[in-house]
Amino acid sequence: MVGLLLWLAAATLAAGQQQPVVSAKLAGMLAAKGKDGQPIITVEQRTYLEGLNDRFRELLERAVQKESIDGPEHLGLLLSLELRPQNMELLLQDNCVLCHTDSNIQSPEELFSLAPGAPRNLKDFVEGIHFRRGLSCAGCHGGDPAADVGHSFVKEWPESGRQTNRAWIVYFCARCHSNPVFMNQFNPSLPTDQLAQFKDSPHGRVLLQEHERRAPQCVSCHGVHGIRPARDPLSKVYPKRVPETCGACHANPKTMDGFTLPDGSPLPTNQLEQYRASVHGQALLERGDLGAPACNTCHGSHAALPPGVSEVSRSCSLCHSANASLFDGSKHKLAFAQHHWPECGKCHGEHAILQPHDGWLGTGAGSLCGPCHAQYAKDDPLCNATANYFFQVITNMDREENRFDALAENLAAKGLDVDPIHYQLTELSDDLKKSRTYIHSFNRNSFDQVAAPGEAALGRLDRLVKAARAEYGRRQAGLAVSIALVGLMMLAIYAKLRRVER
Repeated sequence: MVGLLLWLAAATLAAGQQQPVVSAKLAGMLAAKGKDGQPIITVEQRTYLEGLNDRFRELLERAVQKESIDGPEHLGLLLSLELRPQNMELLLQDNCVLCHTDSNIQSPEELFSLAPGAPRNLKDFVEGIHFRRGLSCAGCHGGDPAADVGHSFVKEWPESGRQTNRAWIVYFCARCHSNPVFMNQFNPSLPTDQLAQFKDSPHGRVLLQEHERRAPQCVSCHGVHGIRPARDPLSKVYPKRVPETCGACHANPKTMDGFTLPDGSPLPTNQLEQYRASVHGQALLERGDLGAPACNTCHGSHAALPPGVSEVSRSCSLCHSANASLFDGSKHKLAFAQHHWPECGKCHGEHAILQPHDGWLGTGAGSLCGPCHAQYAKDDPLCNATANYFFQVITNMDREENRFDALAENLAAKGLDVDPIHYQLTELSDDLKKSRTYIHSFNRNSFDQVAAPGEAALGRLDRLVKAARAEYGRRQAGLAVSIALVGLMMLAIYAKLRRVER
């Protein structure tokens, strides 16, 4: 407050020498009070105003004199944004923004405000990537932002039917985003082939060829006035928000009504629900692991192609490269190709991918191997024998790991050194993980090569536990002998004292 008063005083003293920096009109806005008697311009807004340069003050004065800013409430709204100086200068020179933030002349539908639930959010607009890079209203809508009144839309905007035929939006955005020379000025790493990818995608074909208004276009996923970069947590295409963005259509039965799979069956709408319960969904949405796959990891972004049977494993191999490599060299690769099964999805599913467990192995109840072998490999006993062998070895190693871990805790409670046991447990845990991975080779010899060190670790653990128990036995025996000796000494002392007394 003191700084602002000094500013006003300095402007007044300089009145005879140069044009005043602050007019009476602006000073009146800064001093105005509301119906409650409190200043309309808050302390925070005044502090922000004091920190801005002379260029900003000149633009602010000009906007006030032209009544582009016509009241203290309007001024307070703009100051509350606390923009960087260059962005605030851009805003003050843009009559489109100044007009559409004035509640005295705009309807609620056309007003940019900070009110919760407002159709047009001013905060989103000024934090959008376009505004931050110097592209404001006229960049998309056309017209002259320095003009006092009037609208002049760009030629790419259809004169009518903009809401029913949304295909024009794709080509409109591509004016800039498909121009490498233009985009290089802002972000040289941003690809400029999005339009070409979109045209070949199911979304693009349905929109551009069939003119289906339900099909998504650029603003469906990126937004309109508040477009943020993908790394911004508030962006609709931020990894954690991608499932929600895709689910806005794909989880809506009304939106997806009439769309079908290649076999003619209705396109399901439970993918988002399945994904949220999957290991991938839990990793991304609950634990915040941004490396976990979302919809666009497997389907792509602008191309958005549903992976075919032969491409499913390629999507999975982006993360699970070891499993995919083992499967490629296995006999199951040929069998799956003959039956046209998706390599990973046949056992693990698609969107509802659950945490795998050892019970899937073998041929018992709840297994995956048994029912499939009973139908397709009933004449080859080696298939079930191999599956049961994997199950036996894996479950034995897992059971023994848990047993030795409990024994280590028990021995540690008795004061014994269990570091060697814990070291071997770590080795066993690593070998167990490798063994589970090598199940995908579906080859007993390959599996045994990685399971053998785990079996050896079990032997070492057994010896270490026996040695620890023997050590504990020796300590117990030594303690018993020590107690006995102490007891004998006490008896001897007692006898000696009796003789002395006599």
